[in-house]
Amino acid sequence: MSSTRAPAAAPPLPRRGRRLGPFRLLGVLVGLGLVAGGLVLIVPPLWALYQRNKVDDNALSQWNKGGSQALVGGGATNYTGQCGSGDPSENYARVSFPSLPQYGYAGVAGDGSWDLLKQRSMVHYKGTAAPGQTGNDIIAFHREPEYEHIDQLKVGDVVDVQDRSCKTYAYRITGRWQLYPSNVTQLTTTTGSDLTLITCTPFWVDSQRLVWRGALITAPGAQ
Repeated sequence: MSSTRAPAAAPPLPRRGRRLGPFRLLGVLVGLGLVAGGLVLIVPPLWALYQRNKVDDNALSQWNKGGSQALVGGGATNYTGQCGSGDPSENYARVSFPSLPQYGYAGVAGDGSWDLLKQRSMVHYKGTAAPGQTGNDIIAFHREPEYEHIDQLKVGDVVDVQDRSCKTYAYRITGRWQLYPSNVTQLTTTTGSDLTLITCTPFWVDSQRLVWRGALITAPGAQ
């Protein structure tokens, strides 16, 4: 008995792709435009942040190599060496926060105007008092991304500032304020040997300023 095979079924025709309607196409184009616009807005600041952190890390590394034999303590500690190298605008002072050891916060401040904060995370305001000297030593710094928990710095805590000759001055925090920029009044000359730190808050929002005032624990030159 002979069997006859049924003819093989023809392969299905390929499905024709759905055309995008004009409104859907417009939505896709708008979405792509928003993504591209977002990248234009986000990428440059992130790149600038990366570059700034790279410079900061290099400055701190070089400073630590130069001052590796310097002692850290209250008042002024002398070391016959050089901590900061190059121009003071790049390496003016090293700031650390021994009262917040869990974070290991430390940075090297350049010396200049607030415009220097575009290239550096920490700046000593040019013309204000030098570390350990009479007057108001003003240092501003970006909170993002390195100093997220700096808001935990409180009255009674200690901040160390090391100058280019590897003398380390300890300041005890005597005041802390959270203010809108227009209400900041702590950036004026003082008659004591003071340190004023200022940064932005809240973290990544930066609508207000955190300000700390510190007093030198030991008078300059005291033994």
